[in-house]
Amino acid sequence: MASTITAIAMVALLAAIVLLWKLSRDKSDLGRRIAGLEKDNAILQSSLDAAQKASALSEEMHRRSVDEIRRMNEQYLAAANDRHQKDMETMKEQFRAAAAEISSANSKEFREQSAERISEILAPVKERFSELDRTMKESHESSVKYNSELSASIRLVMEQSRQVGEEARNLADALSGRSKVQGDFGEMLLKDILKNAGLREGEHFVSQGVITDADGHEIRSEGGAAMIPDVLINYPDDTVVVVDSKVSLTAFSKYMVSSSAADRDRYAREHVESVRRHVDELKAKDYASYIPDGKRKVDYNIMFIPVEGAFRLMLEEAPLLWQTAKDNNVLIVSQMTLVIVLNMIQMSWKQAEQEANIEQVYKTASELMGQLQGWMSAFVAVGDNLDRTVKSYAESRSKLSDSQQSVIRKIAKLESLGISPRRSRGKVRISSRKSGPESVIPKELLE
Repeated sequence: MASTITAIAMVALLAAIVLLWKLSRDKSDLGRRIAGLEKDNAILQSSLDAAQKASALSEEMHRRSVDEIRRMNEQYLAAANDRHQKDMETMKEQFRAAAAEISSANSKEFREQSAERISEILAPVKERFSELDRTMKESHESSVKYNSELSASIRLVMEQSRQVGEEARNLADALSGRSKVQGDFGEMLLKDILKNAGLREGEHFVSQGVITDADGHEIRSEGGAAMIPDVLINYPDDTVVVVDSKVSLTAFSKYMVSSSAADRDRYAREHVESVRRHVDELKAKDYASYIPDGKRKVDYNIMFIPVEGAFRLMLEEAPLLWQTAKDNNVLIVSQMTLVIVLNMIQMSWKQAEQEANIEQVYKTASELMGQLQGWMSAFVAVGDNLDRTVKSYAESRSKLSDSQQSVIRKIAKLESLGISPRRSRGKVRISSRKSGPESVIPKELLE
């Protein structure tokens, strides 16, 4: 039993020794492999460093090549540009020389003709510029004048309001019971208000004008009476407004001088009735309906009460009368309200005149542009003719002197043979003179 155990132990020991030997050998092989790998790694690292250096060197060489190519390209472009500039200068000098030669031959006549032609072209242009400037100044002056007239109209309204009481007192003495005087007074005052508002008689309004048709024939009412309103006011768009100023002020004048309250009440009612009757008369006459075709018309007639106090008394005694009259196409106005209406009409006329001025400015500018276009076309034509003249001159000179068989060279050859022209009708004189300072050929053509 003991021997068996010993044998087993010996076998185990032997196996352990063999195992240790194998492990030692494997470790030695592993060390050799590691050393080989480290050597290979060092070689690869060295190759990598070399490759990186080569790549950096290649990039540097590429960059330098690109810079060199760019520099050479810039130098080439600069040289080409210099050559181009020199060629252009040479061409300019040649053109100047050719132009100088042409001008030396016929410059005075050409300048005179050109100056006359340009003066003829510019004369209407200058005239149009002057007309355009004058039109603009007139438009500006018209605008300034209009603003001044509008301010004057406003002051007039204020002044008229202040004079209402005084006018009423004067009317009490002057208009009592005299209808013709009242009518004349109303028409005179109406005309003054129209003129003070900036309206021109005969153009903006017509006083005591007979309504006529398109052929100039009088238009009559159904009763055969001529239609003659006190005033016809024209708008810029051919609209016509009828104004009547014949309202009776007899009752109002009695109202103003009466001291009795009862009398004043009675005259106030009579004044209202007088206004109402005149409204009915205007409704019956219906002037607006007789305005001929071709004219624009409004559907109402303006009834002008020339005294502000009479208008206010009507409103106080019969507040609804104004609306009743309006419903019957009669518009009752006083001085103050009429001035406001007239100012609006005058503003429309001013605006129409300014629009006409602007239209004239545009028309003048259009004509000016057309004339400038014609002048520029003529100027270009002069330049084209000059270019053709220069070209023809150059071709003629080339044919005259540049060729070996040219006339100049043949004459020079004849002169070198001693033949010179005579100014008489005799034969050609033959001498031994060579071509020189006395040659018939201008020395400029020999250059």
